[in-house]
Amino acid sequence: MSVTVPVAATRRIGRGKNENNRVRMAGMLPAILYGSNKAPLAIAVSPRDIEKIFRSKYGYNTIIELDVEGVEKEPSMIVDWQLDPVRDNITHVDFKRIDPSRMVSVKLPINFKGVPFGVKNQGGTLDTVVRSVAVECLPGDIPESLEADISGLQLGTATRAGDLVLPEGMRLLTRSSQVLAQIAGTRASALAEKEQSDKDKEKEKGKK
Repeated sequence: MSVTVPVAATRRIGRGKNENNRVRMAGMLPAILYGSNKAPLAIAVSPRDIEKIFRSKYGYNTIIELDVEGVEKEPSMIVDWQLDPVRDNITHVDFKRIDPSRMVSVKLPINFKGVPFGVKNQGGTLDTVVRSVAVECLPGDIPESLEADISGLQLGTATRAGDLVLPEGMRLLTRSSQVLAQIAGTRASALAEKEQSDKDKEKEKGKK
């Protein structure tokens, strides 16, 4: 389950493009903290801290304790960020305050486990449609990912969001009918299926 990562932050006096550029020139990352019916707070954080969070196993689902100049400690999550279109580095981050006792909405990656029967024995191919789902749970209960066992999938079958086994207390927000992965037939598998069907018909004729 999710762990809390401390991140040091300093207040920013002004806002706007010039102020943001000044912050970046100083080697820091401009950011904003909002939510929980409190006034938005302009802050600056270390870009290395944010990059480390994005590279961690929880990524943007990490619970962050913003330590604002050693005076305020704000539990929060990263809800948005901006990238430089050329260098592809992070240029701005939005943090949202959270209440550890209240549910939050997050997107979780899906870890597909197993080799589908339809791929291994029927010549089909695995078609991954969706790689994450939206759920609601307490901040401290956010898992690294959700598992979907696809080993039993056969040709023409699919696993859906509603088939996921969710931890206790977690609620699925993605519609339950959303297809996550399915086994599609190939030309070879279609021919094999037709041949088997023809053989079955011949056997039936022989019995009559």
